[in-house]
Amino acid sequence: MSFRWYFSIRTKILIVLLALVVPAVGLYLVLASRISFQDKTLLIYELSQNSVRSLGDGAEAVIGRWVDRLRLIGKNQKGKGNLWVEGNQDFARIEIWQGNKREKIFESDAFLADLGLDRSYLNSLRTEVPVKLEEVIRRGVWIASVIPEPKLESDEVPNLLTLAVALSKDTAIVADIKSDRMLELFGSSGIATTYLVGSDGHFLAHSDQKQVYRKKAAPSAGEALDPVVKAARQSKVKTEVKRFEEKDQVFLGAYSRMGFGDIIAVSRISQSEAFAAVRVLVQKSLIYAVVVISSAFLIALFFSHTLTEPIQNMMAATRKIAQGDFSAFIRVDTRDELSVLATSFNSMTSDLKTSRQKIEEYSRDLEKKVEERTAKLEAQQIAIRETQDALARTTRLASVGEVAGRAAHEVLNPLTNMTTRMERVQAGSIQEMSQDSKLLGEITDAWGKAYQEKGFDGLIQSLNVPSQAMPGKQLIDEDLGNLQSIAKDALKRADSLNQDIGFLLKEAGRITKIVNGMRQLTRVSGAKKKVDLHKTIDEAFEAVGDVLKKNKIARERAFSEGPLEAVFDHDELMQVLNNLVRNSVQAIQGAPAEALPAGYQPKVWVTTQQLNGQALIRVSDNGPGISAENAGKIFEPNFSTKTIEEGTGLGLAICRRFVRAYEGEIDLEKSIPFSETTFLIALPLQLEAGESSA
Repeated sequence: MSFRWYFSIRTKILIVLLALVVPAVGLYLVLASRISFQDKTLLIYELSQNSVRSLGDGAEAVIGRWVDRLRLIGKNQKGKGNLWVEGNQDFARIEIWQGNKREKIFESDAFLADLGLDRSYLNSLRTEVPVKLEEVIRRGVWIASVIPEPKLESDEVPNLLTLAVALSKDTAIVADIKSDRMLELFGSSGIATTYLVGSDGHFLAHSDQKQVYRKKAAPSAGEALDPVVKAARQSKVKTEVKRFEEKDQVFLGAYSRMGFGDIIAVSRISQSEAFAAVRVLVQKSLIYAVVVISSAFLIALFFSHTLTEPIQNMMAATRKIAQGDFSAFIRVDTRDELSVLATSFNSMTSDLKTSRQKIEEYSRDLEKKVEERTAKLEAQQIAIRETQDALARTTRLASVGEVAGRAAHEVLNPLTNMTTRMERVQAGSIQEMSQDSKLLGEITDAWGKAYQEKGFDGLIQSLNVPSQAMPGKQLIDEDLGNLQSIAKDALKRADSLNQDIGFLLKEAGRITKIVNGMRQLTRVSGAKKKVDLHKTIDEAFEAVGDVLKKNKIARERAFSEGPLEAVFDHDELMQVLNNLVRNSVQAIQGAPAEALPAGYQPKVWVTTQQLNGQALIRVSDNGPGISAENAGKIFEPNFSTKTIEEGTGLGLAICRRFVRAYEGEIDLEKSIPFSETTFLIALPLQLEAGESSA
């Protein structure tokens, strides 16, 4: 007995509750997390854009003031630059560059003294950070940081930057300026990293001061390493916020391009840091969800117990009733459906108890009636046995009739072959023998008469006269030729008679085998062995050849390539093929003359094929065909469209029994009047010769 899982109602309630609550809470957490991430993303995008725009505007304002002041200085006469920079502590030195000519118009000794530097330091800056006049003329404004990397962390280095402004096609003004304001502007940025990239790709300012130092071997950081700077220089918009990936890290980057000097302000923040607060919120929400689900489960566990306890009591009472104890009573104190159910259950128990008592009374009465009926049934059984014996005798007589009918039908085929062959012998050979005997008698009579009248010499002389039937030859030549022809005809007729006698003996053997086979009703009697189907078909055509020739019916065959063998009894296969061909002949003979198409030539043909492990034999004719009404009945025993003299209706039924005995099948494949009516025989190729058939 198979095992079946048992789930109580209480368990099902808890499972359903969990199945509803857990997905609902999970869906809420997923939606809440997604919305939080989306809101946080929008907020970070907006804050990053506002921050970088504010930083860019501030840096642009500071640098713009420096550019405007340098342009004013460049427009004034030489030597008056001090008037424009007087009181401004940002400028350390100002030069006018025109071609290869450089003219210093201002230099702050106080600035150098405050930093503990001399003029040679400023001169060295041009070597470390060269300014290309062509680049300045092309850009209009060029700016770069010139803060060197300190040798020791405790060393102080001057915060300077170089600003060059084009005055004309071959003139520019170059100034070394303190970058403290710029560094202060980008010095504090919270969790975001902010920096300002100059014209040469190096940082002008950075939230991390160490990134501003120029390293001799360091590449241009902004242009070679930073994807935000690269995107900003490829973009046509001034301010934009985008998502970037760098070294398997994702971050949000914002940039603001200035209107001169190819200067870019950048703000970037790691996505993991930006969404840290959201992850904390999701973790807390998960904890709250676990608490809520656990509380709901405990509450449901308590209430499910109060709900299922009366049901368990009913189950216990049901088991007692099943065992025959109707004294069980269920008490439920609730005022709900369970109370109504308990009341109905108690009422049902009482009714069952009453019904059982009545059934016991009926059983006692039934036992008495059974005893009375048993006596009557014994008498009826005796009568039934007598009737069955009579029916068995009738069945045996019917079986004998079936065997007789089958024997008559099967014997009819070889008997018809024998009759047709003897008619051919009578019509051909005997007539030829009569003619030869008459001719031989005429020759012997003429020779005897000449011998008696003239003697031997006279006989020789009479034979040497010219022949009237064969001009140019003697009578002896004519007689000898006739005697030779008679001898050859005699030998030929002897050989033909020998073949005909062999054919008759073969058909007689078939009749003997058929009669012996009719003695067994439970199985097809056959010697199973491999049979060459092509050879057997030729033999079947030879057996019915006289019938086909007599009725002027053409025969054709189309065999598959190579040998085709199947396990079958040779004689039984011959019977099947003969039955099918004779049915074709009888159908063609029975066709009304007025129904025949113009130029009609009757024919029977057989084709073979090997397909899917089966040998297929198709027996076809172009007779009137089989009607749709009769197509489903032709394999039924005793069904026939012929007269009693022509058939018994057992032919196709016997054919099917023979074929199925060897795990084959025979069926009507198609029937088109006066075109093609085909019976298909399918025999397995893999059937072993040692297998039994029933």
